[in-house]
Amino acid sequence: MEETKVPRPRLGLWLSTSLLAGAVILVLEMLAFRLYAPYFGYSIYVWGNMICVVMVALVIGYALGGWLADRSRDDGPLYWLVLFSGVYQLALLFTVHPLLEKLAGTGEVTGSILATLIVFTPPMVALATVGPYLIRLLAKEGHVGTTAGRIYALSTVGSIFGIILTTFFLVPQMGTQATLVSACATTLVVAVAGLATRKASAAAFILLLGLLPFAPPPAWAKGATYVAESAYNLILVQEDGPAKILSLNSTKGAQTIKVEGQAFTGFYFDDFLFGPVLVPAKKGLVLGMGAGSSLTASRLTSKDVVFDAVEIDPKVVDAAEKYFGIPREAPWLKVHVADARPWLMARKDRYDIVQMDLYQGGLYIPFYLATKECFRLVRDHMTDDALLMMNVSDPSQERKLLKAIGRTVSEVFPSVFVLPRGEGNRMLFAFTKKVEWSEFVGRLTEAKVEPEIKAQIGRALPHFEVFKPDADSPVLTDDHSALEEITRQALADVKH
Repeated sequence: MEETKVPRPRLGLWLSTSLLAGAVILVLEMLAFRLYAPYFGYSIYVWGNMICVVMVALVIGYALGGWLADRSRDDGPLYWLVLFSGVYQLALLFTVHPLLEKLAGTGEVTGSILATLIVFTPPMVALATVGPYLIRLLAKEGHVGTTAGRIYALSTVGSIFGIILTTFFLVPQMGTQATLVSACATTLVVAVAGLATRKASAAAFILLLGLLPFAPPPAWAKGATYVAESAYNLILVQEDGPAKILSLNSTKGAQTIKVEGQAFTGFYFDDFLFGPVLVPAKKGLVLGMGAGSSLTASRLTSKDVVFDAVEIDPKVVDAAEKYFGIPREAPWLKVHVADARPWLMARKDRYDIVQMDLYQGGLYIPFYLATKECFRLVRDHMTDDALLMMNVSDPSQERKLLKAIGRTVSEVFPSVFVLPRGEGNRMLFAFTKKVEWSEFVGRLTEAKVEPEIKAQIGRALPHFEVFKPDADSPVLTDDHSALEEITRQALADVKH
């Protein structure tokens, strides 16, 4: 092969293209998981499906790029493909949320596969052609091995940059929509730089960029009182009459409810008021504070309990303070922004009541927060006559999710009771010491509380049950937890 020298400006453009294409691909890949959350939830299945389809797109792109490079004399076809990717991303800004809303009805597995095929495969295939195409062009200079290494290295550096930028700045500081706009704008800039000598490319570039500000906001954000995106969640505060509702990563579920002028919400949150009735409590711990519904319910029964509350998301804490009246620090409360389990590992405090309501949107609980090892850690931070209260959402008929979590809790706590709620929630009451049914009932019926609390006890009492572990249900451990598979089956059961 005759060696030819590539002009330095063009060489710089090609190397920049490799870097930026690698960055945009990773931005889109990471964005997909966040973009899907309100429609398909946060689960390993959504993540796994999305990655597999993206990898298929990259395989196709690599093959296509090599094939085109061998049949092209210059970089024109490459930059037309990059332009196609940018235009496709631009179209997505106007169509992606209605499309995902329609696909949500097909389920998390089918829906996430179809979404990735339609939304991300075409632009990623186009961007994946960059590497092999540029290697073929630069091979004309000789030193094929060095050329390939340089292109792959730049692409990987771009990917690293894309991950860091998306994780620490774009999504938490600007949001999903702005991140998608940034990826689209970057792609269009690269395409038009490559096509700068072609007629009308500058006019087309200005026209396309001019459309970016007109992209509609996400459908799930419409009508919300407060919308935010953090490193952990899509956060919405909505109003429904006198009720304020906090939703995380979903427009359907409610992580916190507050009804103005009413003591009770009518949902499972109210059941946390039984804690101070069942055990003599001076110190409490909330793992997964959200906007503080469990705290509010507990204080209806006793205002003497001093709480530590752990919430991983600082923006959720902001929403709790601004819209739900939960202070960051008060004589009765100290809020800690941290992941629940690592926070516990670093502490030595002991508590009379522990409340756990640890959902990341939908039915999914992070697996490491519902294992035998986690419950042992919680037990180590409880007093000798203490109570663990844990919300378990399982609307399925077979209650496999409740059975698995309940059996795991029973491996650590000697007495476990359960209170069902009509909407599918179950509250587990686990004691650090053996409590017989008669004693459990006696603690409730003999409590000296306000009449409205007494009425709540009277309504709930016929529905309390002793939890009996099912020998066929798995014990969830750090090493082997089937929690996500059981949750997926529960969701499938409800849909059918």
